[in-house]
Amino acid sequence: MANINFVLRDTFKKGTSEKVREAKLAKRRFDNYYNPEDTPILLYFGFDRTHRFKCKTDLKIKPKEWDFNRQRKKSNITGSFEFNNRLDLLQKNTNDFYNSIAVNNPEITFNKVKELIVEFIKKDQNPDFEEGTGFFDVFSQYIERNKTKVSPRTIQKFNTLKKRLIEFTQEKKTYENLTFSQIDLNFYDDFKNYLILEVDNPRTGKKGYLNDTVAKYIENLKNFMSWSLDRNFHNNREFQKKDFSSSRNQKQDIVTLSKEELKSLYEYDFSNNKRLEQVRDIFCFASFTGQRWTDIANLKKEQIIDDSWIFIADKTKKRTVIPFLGFISPALEILKKYNYKLPSISNQKANEYIKEAAEIAKLNRPVKIERQKGIDKVIISKPLHKAISMHTGRRTCVSLLLNVEKMPIPQVMDITQHTDFKTLRKYINEDPDALRNNLKNTRSVIDFELKVIKKAN
Repeated sequence: MANINFVLRDTFKKGTSEKVREAKLAKRRFDNYYNPEDTPILLYFGFDRTHRFKCKTDLKIKPKEWDFNRQRKKSNITGSFEFNNRLDLLQKNTNDFYNSIAVNNPEITFNKVKELIVEFIKKDQNPDFEEGTGFFDVFSQYIERNKTKVSPRTIQKFNTLKKRLIEFTQEKKTYENLTFSQIDLNFYDDFKNYLILEVDNPRTGKKGYLNDTVAKYIENLKNFMSWSLDRNFHNNREFQKKDFSSSRNQKQDIVTLSKEELKSLYEYDFSNNKRLEQVRDIFCFASFTGQRWTDIANLKKEQIIDDSWIFIADKTKKRTVIPFLGFISPALEILKKYNYKLPSISNQKANEYIKEAAEIAKLNRPVKIERQKGIDKVIISKPLHKAISMHTGRRTCVSLLLNVEKMPIPQVMDITQHTDFKTLRKYINEDPDALRNNLKNTRSVIDFELKVIKKAN
């Protein structure tokens, strides 16, 4: 019968072995000599003292958190249940595998058992030991295979996530050889804290991202883990746990233009600067139609049928109909100006140029944006022209249709293709006087002439 045990590789600090031996002989405490860093857990497999060998697992732990009698993580340490379950499963799988090869090949040699079990543990713990199937190898495949399925902007987000993960593994030695099986709640905590506190933010020049940005990174990581799980690159389901999430703040401050500001920008004379005139027109087109950048960039003349723009939305893959009527009607004039082919410009350059155009058009209203960074509130104050981006156009359309034009929410959702009211809810102004003003425009039933109908005898 085989014996399977777990031991730590580097239990004590280097150079303390003699002190530990003396402390044990004198029956004194020796935990002060424990290695303060995470150390690998080794699996020992054998039958007796002369027939045993060790295998490296992908699990690591600080010695002070290890129960040496039970050979498991101490039960009072956070995450011990999940961690010990992984050890239990590894022990069971290894034992079952040995039993199967012993039954099928009773004459098998000890050296062959060792070879097969070492290989089994590598594959069971880390499918990415195989050449070309490492974590970042698979991530590259994920990006490549999705290039024909998602927008270039989404591919850019995937690449950014990969870059941040590589930077993270370079900073955190625990994850320097990142494997799929390391993506657990401990990894989630470490990566999330890194994004909030340590990563260099190119936008602000400071350390750390806001919670909403962190949530996007976590969401994209979970999408990748799900994709690679479905394709049998790993068998790790830790990312599916409820705690492995970083939800966005649905009710958050967003930047939009008022109707007067949009009119001012739309009518501003940029005839002496073709670059700014074109980016202003594209921004206003987004503000009137409420559509995403990708769909606007892909607009074709044949999509204009009678008085409507009819197309299949790139993100939702749904048929979308935008009538050029009322509030939206100026968008048709913009299309006619360019013979139904809007100027071609990258989203990055457009975001840069629209800030310049908005500043010249004197959109200087001070705006304050409240965000969360970890548990702390962050107040961002800046003039409107510095806070504006091309996506502000879509948000402006939604805000004006809901708050000014008072269009029914389902009809606004038909235009914007939002599928969740929670997403749209953040655009509705929390004006303390809005409820009173709207109620004033309603009529009480007693204002109507009521006809009393007597009950018949």
